Amino acid sequence: MATNRGVGSAVSTIVWILISGGLLWVGLNGVYTIWYKDYLLFGDSKNWLANPCIVTKIKVEDATFSNDNRLYTPTVEYTYDRDGKQYKSDRFWFGAKGTMDQAIAFPAAAVYQADGNYECYVKPNDPKESVLVRRLNPSAGNTFLYYAIAAGIGAIMVFGHLAGFAMQFLFGVSSSEQNLRRAMVDNFCPVESGEPDEPLVIQAAESRVAVAIGLWIAGICWTGIVALIGMGLLQNRAWIPILFVALFLLLGLAMMVFAFYSTLQIFNPRPILACSQRDIYPGSEFELSWMFRGNAKKIQNLEIVLEGVEKVSYRQGTSSRNEEKPFFRQKIVESKASETIAQGFELVSIPLETMHSFKSTNNSITWQIRVLGKIAFWPDIRDRFEIVLLAPKANEPKA
Repeated sequence: MATNRGVGSAVSTIVWILISGGLLWVGLNGVYTIWYKDYLLFGDSKNWLANPCIVTKIKVEDATFSNDNRLYTPTVEYTYDRDGKQYKSDRFWFGAKGTMDQAIAFPAAAVYQADGNYECYVKPNDPKESVLVRRLNPSAGNTFLYYAIAAGIGAIMVFGHLAGFAMQFLFGVSSSEQNLRRAMVDNFCPVESGEPDEPLVIQAAESRVAVAIGLWIAGICWTGIVALIGMGLLQNRAWIPILFVALFLLLGLAMMVFAFYSTLQIFNPRPILACSQRDIYPGSEFELSWMFRGNAKKIQNLEIVLEGVEKVSYRQGTSSRNEEKPFFRQKIVESKASETIAQGFELVSIPLETMHSFKSTNNSITWQIRVLGKIAFWPDIRDRFEIVLLAPKANEPKA
């Protein structure tokens, strides 16, 4: 089993690296080659020399990449002579070759005829660089945004994975339960010898890295899509809709600020929790032990709370609503003492007359432990650990 999990983890890591690295490479390559490099050439083309040329091929190629969107690429090949040598080029304009607006692509290519004599522009010190129309593709800004979004998502994914490795090797954080259990000092996870139960290291319900990556992806995609809509409205000078879109743009920027906040939380000390027994029922008592990986001295106040939460999902008209309401809350520890914050244990009692963990289509009962750590001038620790409260055992029949 351990071998299978190790192989699966290695495969998922390789797939993650390939996807994130591919996105990053495609995005950066597109930003540099299709937009930034051509943008510099466009600025320099004001000094290029006009040169006679002969158009040899004219075609507007189109490709469908969704039901409603097509990419139109005016392909115009031409030859020209410079310093006694003949050169061939198909650069029509600067920026991306294609455009999604056929009203731009077809009229632009219709100006030229095969075997016709026209004028192109050639770079004086590099005759291989030339252009037929000395202007930027009208869709250059949109293309830049697409590749920038791809590069941003790829960079976040790569950063997230590297941050995970850094946390593991620099701060000793590992997702392996066996490693976490070895990290717990025996004295801080008391259990009587000979008992069938053994300590249970509780895993965090959410990964800090995954949360940060998800927020970055959501923020970048939201902001990028809204920005594209806004650019289209700006071209049409639709000022009232632009003001409305600006509100959504501010929401996207707020999401990215929160993503940055979540990224800083990755480097907080990481709590490790352990229960003195694996099977917990209503009416049970168990020892909850805690310690931190990282510099626990930064934590000014520690609060650990046990909560029972009821989640309900129901339909209201044509829409569905989800509500979450705590029905039980027990403060396990609240301390400002550095010794208690760094590591310790407390007795936790589960009420006998309470509901066990439960999950169905429309409602659920979840038991969780929240670790809240106050840190000065830095995002606070807010980690959640779920525990399973088993249903009470049926009384055995008397002989």
